[in-house]
Formats: sequence, C-alpha cells, structure tokens
Amino acid sequence: MLKLKRVEIQGFKSFADRQELRFNGVGVVAVVGPNGCGKSNLSDAISWVLGEQSAKSLRGARMEDVIFAGTRDRKPLGMASVTMTLFDPTYEVELPELEPQQPVEGESVAVTAAKVQHAQKERRQEITITRRLFRSGESEYLIDGKGARLRDIQDIFMGTGLGPESYAIIEQGRIGQILSSRPQDRRAVIEEAAGVTRFKTKRRLAEAKLEGAKQNLTRVFDILEEVTRQVNSLKRQAAKAERYVKLREEMVTHLRLLIAGKYKTLEREASKAAIEMSQAAAGVETLGVELRAKETEYTALQQTCYQHEEALTAQRKELADLQIEAERARGRLNSQSQQVASIEQRLAGGENESQEVEKRLAAMESDVERHRASLEEASANANEARERLRVKSEEREQFQGQLRMREQGLEAARQQVLRLLGEASAMRNQLAQIEEYLASNERDRVRARKEEEGATADLARLAEQRRQLQEKLGDRQMQLESLADQKKRVEEELLGRKSTLGEARRQLEAVRAELSRIKARKDSLEEILSHRAYTTESVKRLFTAVERGQTSALQPSGVLADFIEVDPAFEKAAEEFLHDELEYVVVKDWPQADSGIDLMRGDLDGRATFLVHPELEDKYATALAMEPPIGPETGIIGRLSNYLKMTNGLTKAPAELLPRLSRCYLVQDRAAAQRLAGQYPDIFFLLPDGVCYHGHAVSGGRKTGSGPLGLKRELRELTGTVATKQKAFEGTQQQIGELEHAIQTLSEEQEKVRQQQQREEKEALALDHEMRRMGEETNRSNARLSAARLELERLERDAQRSAGQKDEKQRLHAEKEEARSLKEKELASGRGELDLLRESVQQVSEEHSVLRVQLASLDERQRSEAAARQRVESQIGELTRRRGAIAAELERLGLDRTRLLNDNMELDSMLNLLQEEILRLQGLVQLAAQQDHEMRARLAAFDDALKAHRIAVQEAQDRRTQIEIHLVQLQSDLKHLDENARKDLGALASELVRDDDPELDELALGELDAKYTEVRGRIEALGAVNPQALEEFTEAELRFNFLNTQRQDLLDSIRDTEKAIQEIDVESRKRFAEAFEAVNAQFKEIFKTLFGGGHAEMRLTDETNIGECGIEMIASPPGKRLQNVLLLSGGEKSLTAMALLMAIFKYQPSPFCILDEVDAPLDEANTGRLARLLKEMASETQFIVITHAKRTMEAAQTLYGVTMEEPGVSKLVSVKFHPHNQVPPLSPESRRTPAMAQ
Repeated sequence: MLKLKRVEIQGFKSFADRQELRFNGVGVVAVVGPNGCGKSNLSDAISWVLGEQSAKSLRGARMEDVIFAGTRDRKPLGMASVTMTLFDPTYEVELPELEPQQPVEGESVAVTAAKVQHAQKERRQEITITRRLFRSGESEYLIDGKGARLRDIQDIFMGTGLGPESYAIIEQGRIGQILSSRPQDRRAVIEEAAGVTRFKTKRRLAEAKLEGAKQNLTRVFDILEEVTRQVNSLKRQAAKAERYVKLREEMVTHLRLLIAGKYKTLEREASKAAIEMSQAAAGVETLGVELRAKETEYTALQQTCYQHEEALTAQRKELADLQIEAERARGRLNSQSQQVASIEQRLAGGENESQEVEKRLAAMESDVERHRASLEEASANANEARERLRVKSEEREQFQGQLRMREQGLEAARQQVLRLLGEASAMRNQLAQIEEYLASNERDRVRARKEEEGATADLARLAEQRRQLQEKLGDRQMQLESLADQKKRVEEELLGRKSTLGEARRQLEAVRAELSRIKARKDSLEEILSHRAYTTESVKRLFTAVERGQTSALQPSGVLADFIEVDPAFEKAAEEFLHDELEYVVVKDWPQADSGIDLMRGDLDGRATFLVHPELEDKYATALAMEPPIGPETGIIGRLSNYLKMTNGLTKAPAELLPRLSRCYLVQDRAAAQRLAGQYPDIFFLLPDGVCYHGHAVSGGRKTGSGPLGLKRELRELTGTVATKQKAFEGTQQQIGELEHAIQTLSEEQEKVRQQQQREEKEALALDHEMRRMGEETNRSNARLSAARLELERLERDAQRSAGQKDEKQRLHAEKEEARSLKEKELASGRGELDLLRESVQQVSEEHSVLRVQLASLDERQRSEAAARQRVESQIGELTRRRGAIAAELERLGLDRTRLLNDNMELDSMLNLLQEEILRLQGLVQLAAQQDHEMRARLAAFDDALKAHRIAVQEAQDRRTQIEIHLVQLQSDLKHLDENARKDLGALASELVRDDDPELDELALGELDAKYTEVRGRIEALGAVNPQALEEFTEAELRFNFLNTQRQDLLDSIRDTEKAIQEIDVESRKRFAEAFEAVNAQFKEIFKTLFGGGHAEMRLTDETNIGECGIEMIASPPGKRLQNVLLLSGGEKSLTAMALLMAIFKYQPSPFCILDEVDAPLDEANTGRLARLLKEMASETQFIVITHAKRTMEAAQTLYGVTMEEPGVSKLVSVKFHPHNQVPPLSPESRRTPAMAQ
C-alpha cells in the first residue's frame, strides 16, 4: 500500500513561499496554530492535488482563488503548485496511458508531455503527483514530472479512499454530512472502501459503449437501406457509362491528333520567326556598332569641352577666393581697431578699481579688533550658565524617581482590574455561544419544518407528474407517424434537385472552355504590352534598368502609348503618324528626365525622348498662321488631335503635349491630300490607311502586325468580354452552389428527420423509466417526512436545556462585573495622586529646559563672534590678492594694445597686393569664356550629324520589334494550346506529339476538328452520365457486404458488452456485501470503544436489492435507547462519524487520513478516547490531525506549527518528538528555516 512521504506547497492560498511537510508513512502528525493562520489550507492543498474540482469545497468562489492573492507588502503570484510524493517498495504502481488532458470546468488544461503509446507497469519505490494552476486559467497535472490527465490521477487512487468519494480527508463540516446525508450517499463511502468505485467506472464506460453500439447499429440499418437503393440505381448507370467510355476514348484520339497538328504548325512558324529575329538583331547590332563609334568620337569632343569648362570654372573659383580673402582682411582690420579702443577703456577702469581696494583694506582692520573683545565677553557668560544648569538637573532626577515608584503601584492595581475584566469577558463569550446555539437550534427547527413541508409538496408534485407522463406517451406515437411522411417527401425532392445539378454542371464546363480561350489571348496581349515589345531597344533597356533597380532617381510612369486612346477608324493613321512620339518615356518632372538622359548616355548606350508628365504650359502649344477649312467640300475630315484622348492622369489636350498634332489633319482620299499638301506645305495631311502628305513629300507603306494602340484597343475589348463571360461563369457557379446548398439542406433535413425518429423512440423509453423512478422517489419522500418529524422533537428538548444554562451564566457575569467596578474606583484615586506628582516633575523639567536654551544661546553667540572675526580676516586676504591681480592685468592690456597696432599696419599692405591679383584674374576669365562659346558651337554641329545615323538604327530596330511581337504571339498561342491540352488530356501539347503522326495541313486540321465536334455532340446527347458508375457499382457492392458484416459485429459487441455489465454487477454486489459486513462489525466495536459502551450499527434500506439500496445508521449511546443518528447531540454525532471512519480504515486503510478539527465538538474525555484510537491505528495509516486540543497533540509524534509572522503569509515550523533522554538541541539553522527537524 502507498504511504505518504512528502508534500510541497508554493503559491497556494496563504502559503506564498515554498513550504515542505515530511512524513514517515505511519504515526500521528498534528498541525497546530492560532485561528486564521492557514492550517486548513494544508488540508485544502492535499484535496486540490488529488483532483478536487469544486472551488466551493476549497472555500473559494472561483478556482483562481487558490492562488496567493498578495498582501500589503507582497505582490500576487501567478501560479499555485502542490506536489505530493508517496512511496511503497513492495507495491507495483500502475502508471496509466498518458494522453492530452481535456479541459475541466472552470479551468483550461495544457499538457506539456508527449503521449505514451501503451500503459506501463513499473516497479517503483515512489510516485509523485503535481498539480499547477496559472492565473491565466491554464493548469496541468503531472505524474513523476510527465503530463497527465485528471482521470489518470483518479485511477491511481481509486479504491484507496482517496478517490472522488474520498473518506480519508475529513473536516468538521464533513462529519455532519456523513451522518445527515442521504442513504445513497453513505453507500458511496462503503463502495469506495470496497473498491466498487473502480467497477462502477468500468460499468459507466461499458454502458456508454453499449449506447454507442446501439446508435451505430441504428445508423447501419439506415445506411444499409440507402446502399441497397444505390446498388439498384448504379446497375442502370453502369451500361450508360460503358458507352460513354468508348465515345470518350474516340474523342480523346481525335483531340490528341488535332492538338498535335496545331502544335507542329505553330512550332514551325515560331522557328521561322526566331530565325528572322536573329537576322534582324544582327543588322541592328551592326548599325549599333557604327553608331557607338560616332558617339565615341562625339563623347571625346564633348569631354574636351568639359575639360575646358572645368578650367574656366577653376579660374572663376580662384578669383572668388581672392575676393573673399580681401573682404576677410578688411573685416579683421576693422575688428582689431575696435579692440584697441576697448583695451584703452579697460586700462582706465583698472586704475580706479586699485584705489578702491586700498580704502576697503583700511576699514576691515578696525573690524577685526572689535570682534575680538566681544568674543571674550561671551565666553565668561557661558561658563556661568553651565553651573546653574547642573544644579537644576539634580533636582529633576529626584522628582522622577518618586514618579516611577508611584506608577509601579498603579500598574499592579490595573492588572487586577484586567484579570476581572477577562473573567467577565469569558462569561460573555459563553453566553454568546449559548445564544448562538439557540439561534442555530431555531434555524435547524426551521429547516426541519421546511423539510417536512418539502416532503409533503414532493408527494403532491410526483402524483401530478405521473399524470402528465401518460399524456406525453400518447403524443410521441403521433409525432413518429408525422416524421415518416416528412421523410418520404424530402427524398422525392432530393432526387429532382440532383438531376438539375447535372445539367448545370455541363453548362458550366462549356462556359469555362470559352473563358479559358479568351483569357489566353488576353494574357498574350498583356505580356506584349507589359514588356513593351513594340518599342525600340533603347526604351526596353531603360525600363529593364529601372525594374532591376540600377537607378533610384528615375521612376517613369510609362510610354506615351500607355496614355493615348484613339478612334478605331483612325487607329492605323495615328500609329503611322505618331510612330516616334508613342515611344516617348513619360516622367513626372524635369529632374527625372535629366536622370534618364544621364542613364542613356552612360550605361545603356542609346537614345530616348522623355515627356514631362505634369500639366504643361500653353507656351508649348503652337498656333498655325493659316489653317485649312474643315468639311466635305475640302475633303478634310478633321484634326487628328480631336480623335485622340489622353488617359491615366495626362489631362492636357493631345495637341498641347505633342505640338506636331496641331499641324496634322485627316483627309478622305489621296487626291484631296495631294491638292492640300501643295496649298499648305507646313501641314501634315493623313489618310485613314496611314499614308502621310507633307509639302512635296509623301510617306507610307505596309506595317506588319498591330501597333501599340491597336494592341491596347484589343486588350480593352477582351477585358470587357472576359468580364461578361466571367459574370456568366459566376452566375452558373452560383446556380450550382444554390443547387448544392439545396441538396445539402435536403440531405441534412433527411438526416434530422431520421435522428428525430430515433430521439422520439428513446424518449418514449425514457418516459417509462421515469414512471418507475417516480415510484422510488415517492418512497424516499415518505422516509424524509418521518425523519423530519423526529428531528423537530429532539431540537425542542435541546432548546429548553440551553435556556437554563443561559440564566446561570448571566448571574455569574453580574458578580464579576461588580468586583471589577470596585477595583476601578481604587485605581482612579491613585491616578489623581500620580497626576500631582507628574505636574511637579513637569515644572522642574520646564525650568531645566529654560536654562539649557540660555546656555545654547550663549554658546551660539560665542561661535558667531569667532566666525565673524574669521570672515573679516578672510576678506582682508582676498582684497590683498585682488590688488595684485589688478596690477598684472594692467600690464597685460598694455602689451595687447601694442601688438594690435602692429598687426593693423601689416593688414593694410596685404590688401593692396590682393587687389592687384584680382584685376589680373578677371582678364583671364573673360578670355576663357569666349573660347568655351566657340567650342560649344562645334559640338552642336557634330550632334546634328549623329542624329541622322540614329534614325537609320531606329528603323532597323522597328523591323526587329515587329518580328519579336509576332514571335511572342506565336509563343502565347503555344502556351494556350498547352493549357488546353493539360486541361482536356492531362499532358502538355509537346508530349502529345508522336513520330508516326501524319503531317496535317489546314484542310486536314479542319476535317479532324469536325470529327472531334461530332463525337463530342454524341457524348453530350447521352445526357447526364456518371463516369464512375462502374467503380461506384463495385464500391457499392463492397460497401453493402461490409455493412452486413458491420451489422453482425455490432450485434456481437452489444451481446458481449451486456454480458460484461452483468459480470461487473455480480462482482460489485459481492464486494459491497463483504465490505458492508466487515465495516459494520468494526463499526459496532469501535463505537463501544469511543463511547465506553452503547450500541450502533448500519442497516440496508432494501436488503432484497443489495446492488442499489442505501444505508441507514442507528446509534444508542450508553444510557439511551436506540435512535436515528440525526437525533444525537453534536459531540455524539462527531464520535459516531469517527467510529464509522475508523471502521472503514480497519477494513481498507488509506495511504493517509486528514482530520481537520474533528475533535472540536468533543469534551476532554472523549478527545482522549479518540487520541488513543488514533495511536492504535497509526501503525497502518499516516494520520494528519489539525487540532487545538492538547490531548490530541499529546498523541502526535510530530508537531507542525503554522504561523503568520508576516500578515497574510503562512509559514511552517516543526518539532519531532523523541524519548525524554534523547531530545536533540534545535540548531540555529533549523530555527531560521521553516522545515522539518530531522
């Protein structure tokens, strides 16, 4: 059997610091201390670590109340922890499987240890149980330092007296509960001793398992019925699925050949475009090399210009430095002249101050002599005052001695008054106790009357409830018929919704295919526009450098093509006319434009035009001196700028941003354009097909592919189309979602109806069980009525006896009060004499204080005169030092004045030299500026020649760009083909190409597409097909067979579980009967021991039902007849309860037993009997007794004292008793530390 070894407490209630109690496993340990110091907190701590879940049982409102709440000098703690260690080398401790613990009511439980796979049995000498609670609400249980559940701890102690129905922890209130509890509650204590609690737990688990098995069986029957219908339906679907599989294979074959043929065609075109792209890139590279050579020459010339400019800048800087130095010299000359004037003023002031110091020194020497005479007079007066003070001190000491003797006499008289006052107070306390008992007696009588009334009301209530239950049974049958009709209606509606859902899913698939094709084209356009494939290489490199972060000063908003929208009819004309302008890089301000130019000149090696984004001023717009009339008669459609619109933040009119637009008109035909070009040679006339007439020049040609404006327009149209298709797709999805939701709702409703049927059937059975239970409750109510009437008779007798005791105590209290009054009068007379003597002492003390003040005044005067003399002498020394300092300062100022006059003469000479040098440099700067102007003119001429070569490079880049756009479109088509292949066939298009596939031209591809469409139409004609019908049919058959097997397994499990419950019931009744007989026999013997005679026994309320009946207790103390235990007095109840508990311990000892002030109601004789019984039984059980009784303390081998030296904080001190000749001395260390003395 386990034995208690150690309990460690920290942060629990008033035990803020770590405290430890050690035990030997046997014997008696007494815990003593004054009221309110925290003794019962030890009992609460042990109950708590064993798993107590009721905060009320722990004397708290919430479980958080067990954590130390702080005091005036201490902060609250964040955790309470209690650890209990038990040991037994001969016991095999079964450690249950440790799983994550579940939250218990009022606490949040966290497990920190890993799971243990299987239950382990270890032969151990110790087991440690720990429980912790954190202020955050989390708690944890530990077994040997590993996380555990509450149930694991309860399993260890179940059947040992420390389980949920523990009889090993008894406080004063629990004594009354044992005797006044219901017979069924008394039975639980005997079951705990007999070990039946463990069997009951197993029975509850078996019943839960049985109930679950029955519910599962019901569900299996329902599912089996549904699966049978599915098997019949899937047989018809399987044939249709076979036809679908064959057509599907044919369609996949056609689709593979179609995709493979398209892939080969696109691949050939892409390869051809790649070769053309390489050739165009080579041409661009050749022209680029030539351009870079010319730009290198231009750069060299530009560098020479820069060097000349730097030399000019250096000369200008040197000229500015000389001018600054000349100005600085003039300022210094003026400043030093002012310093000379200031020094002359300071010299005159120093001479005046020297004369004043001489006068003050003469006056202070006379003050020193006067202070010396005053000091001698003050010393003589102070000596005389000290003598008078000594005489007065002796007189005061004499009076104070007489006062102390008189006060000691009065103190003795006061002690006599206090003793009488204490005796009177004790009488008052006894009276209060009697009155409290009478009030308690009255409350008990009220409670007994209420119990009588409640039993009568329960009998009437039970009769009415039986009538109502009969009516409910009839209602249940009608509800079951209604549920059967509702179930049939739901099943029919569910089949219709599933058919509609299949059609909606086919529509969704068609919309998804169309949306995928449009999105692929849209993605291709977005990729072309995002990479700006239509721009020159220089612009592409510029945006690539910005994206890579090569520059932070440049953040372009895009190219101008990103900001322009044009009427589709004139889209081609606008792209031809604004070919260069569309590639302008749009920036937000001029500094960014400058950064872009620097970047193009440096790392990127190219050219670009930058357009400033903000609103441009009107000065950039140009007005025509003469504009042609617009109208059909002239053939002019209108200005090109009127058909353009600026977007994305550019709000100015196009003509203001691009001045060339103000001179461009759209015309109807070539004849009109030729005629107008001759009349207006400065204006551009543009045909809708892009041909442009300007003076005697005409430009045009065929442009391959779409330009940026066309690509953007197509992207906008596709975006709208995608939104429309997406809306249709989402609408179909929403319809499918609604149908699925409706099907889910109907399925849930079907399940609810089935569950409701089960609930109604169960409630009918429950109503029948409730009828039987009410019959049993009626019998119990009759027994309660009889017990309440007997209790009322006993309480009336006790009240009469207590009233007589109250009168006797009142008489004794009056006598004590009279004696105390006489003593208090004598004490008052002595206090008057004491007051007169105190007045004399006070008068002498006041005279003594006056003399001390006079002496202090004279001493202060003496110190003051001495300090004044010292202060004057110090001032004389200071003035002497000041006189020398003034003379030194006058000498220094004279030297400074001479030095400054010499410096001023040198500055005048230096200013003349600087002025000559400034005139020479000004001539050099003018000559260098003229040379710089000539060099810049040469640089501008070279720049014009360089621009012509750049135009040639740009044309080659345009050709390469068109090829690149075509290549990107082909790659996008290949990507879209891959996506379709992956979606339809689950593989990439390249993976579908085979070596033996025939070469297909456009005509062959069209025929193959027609065959594919025909087979797909035949598949759609089949209607809704379940492709998995064959597999589902096979699975349904397997499931049908599996459910049949499960049904039989459940039937076998129910039969085995019912058999196990019957065996548990037989074993429980057997163990309970044995325990009841053994405990009853011990109860009779121990009752006689504690009462010195008498008779007591336990009786079963129904001996024919030993498995469920309660236990009644009958007791007859010596000299009294046999009666119910509720009629015993308080002390008799306590002894009777202790007799029952000790009888249980005789039969089934517990590892330990805690008795919390159970001896409080006992007199000294009964306390002695109880103490002797504890000593006899201490060889088997460790008793921990919280007590105030001396006789109980005498029976203990170890005393633990609970103190509260610091308010609100409990501490332990301990003493272990030895034979009188072996008592060891208490070491200083043990006196300092509240621990067990070993």
